[in-house]
Amino acid sequence: MKASLRYIVPIIFAFLLLSCATGTRTDYYEPHTELQIKALENYELTTLIAKGEEERSLPLPYFLDAGKDCTKVVLDWGDGREKEIEVEDGKTRLINLLPGETYHWTGFSKEGEVLREGVLEVSPRAPRNIEAGGVTNIRDAGYWKGKDGKTIKGEMIYRSSRLSENGSGESLLTEDGKTVLLRDLGIKTEIDLRKTRDGENGGIEESVLGDGVRYCSIPMESGGGYLKRNLPAFSSLFEVLGDIENYPIVIHCSIGTDRTGAVAFVLGALLGMEEDDLYRDYLFSNFGAIGGLRRQKTIDEYLMLLDSYEGSTLAEKARRMLIENGTKEKDIDLFLEIMEK
Repeated sequence: MKASLRYIVPIIFAFLLLSCATGTRTDYYEPHTELQIKALENYELTTLIAKGEEERSLPLPYFLDAGKDCTKVVLDWGDGREKEIEVEDGKTRLINLLPGETYHWTGFSKEGEVLREGVLEVSPRAPRNIEAGGVTNIRDAGYWKGKDGKTIKGEMIYRSSRLSENGSGESLLTEDGKTVLLRDLGIKTEIDLRKTRDGENGGIEESVLGDGVRYCSIPMESGGGYLKRNLPAFSSLFEVLGDIENYPIVIHCSIGTDRTGAVAFVLGALLGMEEDDLYRDYLFSNFGAIGGLRRQKTIDEYLMLLDSYEGSTLAEKARRMLIENGTKEKDIDLFLEIMEK
């Protein structure tokens, strides 16, 4: 053992010296708060931790210190994506990063000289909760485990609270919030589940995100029984979800919990999410400022409804439920092809 240590210790020491010399380091980033993690590890505790009365759904930021002489940081990740960030005193705030992703960063001097490099590994834990000024309870519908244990594709569908005020239709987004949805998330389609007949959606016919974003009004009933009462509306929903040109998509109702929660449940079941994760996703809304507590009995009821349809898995039952209530099988298949490709 002593002989082995005689060789290992110098190697470790040399590695540390090399890292210091090149300015390279590896950090690990967990975007979820301690309370969010506690709820995700045991969803039955969620309603004891979060009551839906205040904004606690935001991710934690990561503060990158590239060194005081750095004026610019370049992030690169995934399939060749890159982002250039101007920094002050070598420091910058990173937010809304991708779960399970490894980011490589390089810090540059004013003259363009590479001063420091590093690696940032992001926790793979779902959900990917989003910070977007003006809205609450917004998160990526992906990154949960789906069929065959594969991770559900992220950066495709986002669930959120309303983007515009009920009744008036005025935008709720701050300029930073709008930038997040348009530039960082790349939203192309807004699906609004709010009712039109009583003016809940403010009578709007265009997205508050601007002309480049398609606005789709698919009204769903509020006031309880959100899944069973609104099954006929899923036909129109899947016509939008079945077209790859519409992605990325943001789906919302008023507070992004009840009607949006019913939609997220169906999509998650179709994509093979485990029962426990369906509970986790629904109950996570309690961390948002949604105006009141949401309990797991809602998912109990949704699962009971699925059990009334034929199928050996939740995905098969969800598919049968949709088809028997008017959703075209072709649109379901197109949606699955988009999300599972």
